[in-house]
Amino acid sequence: MLLSLLDRACMPFAGIIDGLCDPKRSRRTTLLLVIAFAAAWTIYGVIAKSSQDINGDMAEMVIWARAPALGYPKHPPLLAYVVKLWFSVFPLADWAFTLLAVATVSAGLYLATELCAVWLQGEKRAAVPFLLAVIPFYTFLGLKFDQNSALIPLWALTLWAFMHSLETRRAGWSMLTGLAAAAAMMTKYWSAFLLVALALTTLLDRRRTAYWRSSAPWLTASVFIIVVLPHAIWLVQNEFPPLRWIATRREADSISGYLRSLTEYSAGTFGYAATALALGVVLFRPTRAAIRDGWFAIEPVRRPATLLFWTPLLLPVFVAMFTKTNLLSLWNEPALNLMPVMMLASPLVLVLRIAVRRLAAIVIMLTLLIVAASPIVALTILKAGVENNAAYARLAAEATEREWHETSSAPLRLVGGPLPLVSSAAFYMTDKPMTYADFSQYLSPWVNRMRLLREGVAIICPSNGMNCLERMAAVSASAPIGKMTEVTLTPQWLGLRGRPKDFVITTIPPRQ
Repeated sequence: MLLSLLDRACMPFAGIIDGLCDPKRSRRTTLLLVIAFAAAWTIYGVIAKSSQDINGDMAEMVIWARAPALGYPKHPPLLAYVVKLWFSVFPLADWAFTLLAVATVSAGLYLATELCAVWLQGEKRAAVPFLLAVIPFYTFLGLKFDQNSALIPLWALTLWAFMHSLETRRAGWSMLTGLAAAAAMMTKYWSAFLLVALALTTLLDRRRTAYWRSSAPWLTASVFIIVVLPHAIWLVQNEFPPLRWIATRREADSISGYLRSLTEYSAGTFGYAATALALGVVLFRPTRAAIRDGWFAIEPVRRPATLLFWTPLLLPVFVAMFTKTNLLSLWNEPALNLMPVMMLASPLVLVLRIAVRRLAAIVIMLTLLIVAASPIVALTILKAGVENNAAYARLAAEATEREWHETSSAPLRLVGGPLPLVSSAAFYMTDKPMTYADFSQYLSPWVNRMRLLREGVAIICPSNGMNCLERMAAVSASAPIGKMTEVTLTPQWLGLRGRPKDFVITTIPPRQ
């Protein structure tokens, strides 16, 4: 009975699946499908997040973009450049940032489908976008534009160009591989594992002799080095700030701590992939022999996919063991692009068109239900609250600027306080200030004592944030205070009220 109802629900999607299966129409159909995917998740993101303010990590990149540099304390610089370019076209608004995030993962969905098409055709290729669309990396988690989500399209583009370079050894594909790999490395150093996977694949591929005797690998390497070199020089000159940040934040203090992180890394990655895996098992019913043949293929045609999929997943485990680093499953956001190939590429896996139609019906209806539930999500967020004071950033920005302009006629250039809060608040401030995040010159290299005296600073702390209040007092002791005020901020959404919270705002005007 249930299967009959599902087959009836499949009928409207028959044309989509036929288009995806047709080699002449597959790219155009995939593009239209991805545009619809982007529209649905943009609507969901705008509505669901309308009761909270911008994420601190996203806002921090806007702050970086206000001080263009070859590198930043926590990450390489590429996303700051992307954000600066994006907001030179779009207004500095939450919905525009959500659009950027969705556009990024949607591009990843399209490029991953093209990548999987190297090994999958017909019905198997048609299943790819639907299997990927139920992985949270492409949906819920992808609504946060950050280094992890940005790697999804960059890794897919790198691997797609690399496979064509390996096959054809043409200059265009080889240069594109180098450019995409450099962009990935300039986004996050986690991409070093991608580079190892590429190198290992060239050494173990059946075409290795022809490839290494051609100009292809040298063109790829040359483009990569040219793009990355300025940042590499900055790294050396500044004593590797992002690497020091990772070392201090993710250091494993014991064997048990490392093992706990390894458990989260493994179980978390599997958990994110679980829905896609379950749908594949239920709808395509692979045998045990097909699963073994698909996930661990060593025959020449599928060997590159196996190496490119498993190397970035497994190599970090051994590196983290020797460097005493705690792993995080979220870092694997770009690593599942090839999962449909692992699931379906084996000739022992039979994929019928009706099964793909059922998959499409399930995924599309699930997506529509999620979009319909977006107002409920927004209401839940309003009542439950969110971490890092993300519900109060806009109100904090308004209150801080109001207090500042009551004590100084100068524009507000610096705002200090906890990193996530001041990053988000600065995003909304009309004066577009820089941040004095966590009162740390490491996190805010554009701040020094002379600038604090010359331009002044407004500081905002939660009333229960004792460490922040102590630092506020220390900064205030070295300069005359303009005003200290305690305010109660209450977020509102569609006339409904969230939890009120108290904050302390101190203004220190510029010294004349």
